Amino acid sequence: MKTNRPTPTGHRAAPAADPKERYDVAVLGGTLAGGLLAAVLASQGVRVLVVPCAEDRGEPSGETTVPYTAEVFLLLAKRFGIPEIAAFGLFPDLPAEIRRDSGVKKSLGFLYHRPGQSQRAEESIQFNVPGEHAEWHLERRTVDAYTVTLAHRYGAAVLPHGVHATDAWTEDDGARVETADGHVWRARYLVDVSGPGSFLLARNGGDDAEPRLGLRSRVIATHMTGVAPFEEVRDTADYPRATAWSEGTVHHLFDGGWVQLVRFDNHQGGHNPATGVTLSLDPGRWADLADDPEKAFRTVVEQFPDLERQFTSATAVRPWTSAPLWQRTAARTYGDRWFALERTAARNDLFLSRDVTMATELVHALASALIPAVRRDDFATAPFARVAAFQDELGAFNDRWLRCARIAAGEFKLYNAFSRVWLLWQILADLSLKRARLDCEAGGGVLDWTPVERFELGGIWFHVPEGLRDLIDRSLKTVERVGAGELAAGAAADQIFAALRQGKFVPPLYAFGDPAARVYHFTLPKRLRMLWWVKTSAPEDFRRLLTRDNVTSVTSATSR
Repeated sequence: MKTNRPTPTGHRAAPAADPKERYDVAVLGGTLAGGLLAAVLASQGVRVLVVPCAEDRGEPSGETTVPYTAEVFLLLAKRFGIPEIAAFGLFPDLPAEIRRDSGVKKSLGFLYHRPGQSQRAEESIQFNVPGEHAEWHLERRTVDAYTVTLAHRYGAAVLPHGVHATDAWTEDDGARVETADGHVWRARYLVDVSGPGSFLLARNGGDDAEPRLGLRSRVIATHMTGVAPFEEVRDTADYPRATAWSEGTVHHLFDGGWVQLVRFDNHQGGHNPATGVTLSLDPGRWADLADDPEKAFRTVVEQFPDLERQFTSATAVRPWTSAPLWQRTAARTYGDRWFALERTAARNDLFLSRDVTMATELVHALASALIPAVRRDDFATAPFARVAAFQDELGAFNDRWLRCARIAAGEFKLYNAFSRVWLLWQILADLSLKRARLDCEAGGGVLDWTPVERFELGGIWFHVPEGLRDLIDRSLKTVERVGAGELAAGAAADQIFAALRQGKFVPPLYAFGDPAARVYHFTLPKRLRMLWWVKTSAPEDFRRLLTRDNVTSVTSATSR
């Protein structure tokens, strides 16, 4: 889509919500995705109404970012002129109240466990985030509420606290939302981010009887205090070169599941003593657990000595949530005058930082279709069908990674190989999206955003170095063969490591093809070696990713 450079409206006095008004867009749900979308729309002059939902703060949601997530936040900020969204990609730039409740993420740690045994240090992986990035752990109740406040600052009308939706439907001239105070609100278009209990979905086919996703999980989640940092459970000397595990996201892996730990008090100035705890299980492998989520959780962790020690003094400070089958997909995700976005359209496992990332990707995609539709007063379904297809493809891409992660978690050697492919994808996706955005911004007064709207490409929706898509596909197929019983896990791992060593676009300094290189630091000497590789032997399309403007260190989100 070609546009003039955005002329953001900036902060403006948001009008009080008026039931006599006919809004351009009603956003049903005050979550991260709903708040960001409302802010983007309002910044472009769209008259927006945000309608909170009863379950906005109740459903477990993603609590972590990766550097690629930050780049998607920055794309939203730059394209639509909202510098506050850029701060979502750089923790120090966030408002103080967000930083007090949320945590930092200096690493991604994976610790493999075997029943009845202490964790083996040689079966651990840690990827340390480069210093120019500042990834974080989102305390979602605080963050989601802030995005709605941000939307209000940019002109969106927001219904007051305690007034939530009780029904939603469409008519020939637009949409209607009924709220608990008895009002019925009108809009020309309705975006539903309310989640599984959507009134709109209930009127339009509900959920698929069988989710259109391959992974099956029982997910149990809460926030707990008293969770011991893993470095207090096991001596840090056992893990040479690793940094403190609690300063990052910790994933405890075992055959048939994982536990993700997200600390919120792991930085100076952090006042939230809680840790986000999410247990995901293969329901077939763990079929005999109690229905009670806390009993089920304790039964699992007690099988692994170091995990049991980590949770000895832990106490839940929020109600436990549990679903025997966490995955779900909506039968329909769009229609005349409505669109089901993100958590309303589908729900999958919260592993590998995809929940927050996908929410931001989908906001960008829908905004690119919805803003022109409002301006033309043309809500024909074709542009929204394209976004819905992208949403499905993005979900399927994520689902494939998650299914392969579950298979790979059956044996550490295979997960060791799988994790390198995942990290390579994350690194190159971050650099490639930034390159695409900079190319868009280089157009002068009229910007062509086509390079960041290649939604027909599916999960990787912009140009990436030649060979990356093929390497990902071949690696995941190799893991899938293990799941089908066609290949041994060790042999599959060997094949993936060999492919990483042979890939011309895989920087040798990463040592992704070396199974023993399990702790990753992007140090200054490595940066210099990277520069030499780029100048001497890197493929041409990789060199475009490592130009000065694409790798300059960041000190402020607003300066990027």
